[in-house]
Amino acid sequence: MSAKRAYKTSSCVAAACGLACWLGAAPSVARSGHVENRCSRLTPAAYEELDARVLLLLSVESHRPLPAVVCSGVSSYVEWDGDRFAITGRASLVDEVVDIIEAQLHDEQRRTDADPKTTEAAAIAAGQPMLDGGADPPPRVKKARGGGVAIGIETELPSGSIAGAVGPTFDFAARVGPLMLGGREALRFSVQGHGVSFMDFQAAVAYGAPFDPDEHIGAVFRFGAEWMEAYPGGSSGQAVAVPIADVGLRLANSYGLVGLWFGVDAHFRLSSLALHGANELSANDVGASFTLGVAFVDWMHK
Repeated sequence: MSAKRAYKTSSCVAAACGLACWLGAAPSVARSGHVENRCSRLTPAAYEELDARVLLLLSVESHRPLPAVVCSGVSSYVEWDGDRFAITGRASLVDEVVDIIEAQLHDEQRRTDADPKTTEAAAIAAGQPMLDGGADPPPRVKKARGGGVAIGIETELPSGSIAGAVGPTFDFAARVGPLMLGGREALRFSVQGHGVSFMDFQAAVAYGAPFDPDEHIGAVFRFGAEWMEAYPGGSSGQAVAVPIADVGLRLANSYGLVGLWFGVDAHFRLSSLALHGANELSANDVGASFTLGVAFVDWMHK
């Protein structure tokens, strides 16, 4: 950062601090204290700017407590008046905290303006009689977040006759109420031996991570079909397909436009998945795998 730019930034922070302190000293908005800092990511300069801007925003809300900014190893959020508001990393830390405070203040103002009692009191104060207000205004609808695509590399544990298999997975889902509905395609190849490959197509019902950016833990249930194909000794291929059901646990963390996730799955093959020949190849009836990947979630809210 150039000396000129640093001077300009420090001057703006100093001006904001001075204005916030002046407002805090006014009799009508007496307020003491500062924004609580429980975030190691905030530098002293950034905290001073954040504190000044928040005090300025809340200068006419002297009855409200001051918020706290919290950063931990798994989540970051603003804790204010008994509620928590997630910091998702869409902007700089200072700007995003200020945006959260402004949004909450605006929401409260809209709720106050829409309150029939507030409207009636304003009309009486203006000397205007109130007519029949009709039906209550419709409640605000909060936009549901979640849905997207998740790409990963899956590793399936070996069976007695087939080595471990590794390959790409592609999951997609859309929010329907509290759940995510979608599907999955996956392809895995044995790492050694008989040239065995697995391919499955499944419908999925999921909850939480990684398709909900506000959650760190999730679960999924899938059902579909799985194919196994082998080319033993370079001969012509053999293939077999069976129905399969999967259950899985997901851990994830969102970093704004992209999230990282880890999954553990149990595979329940509802028929024997085996190829009979010179060398019998048989997959586990109950198999297990783990997946590491990235998720692109909730584009409409980015």
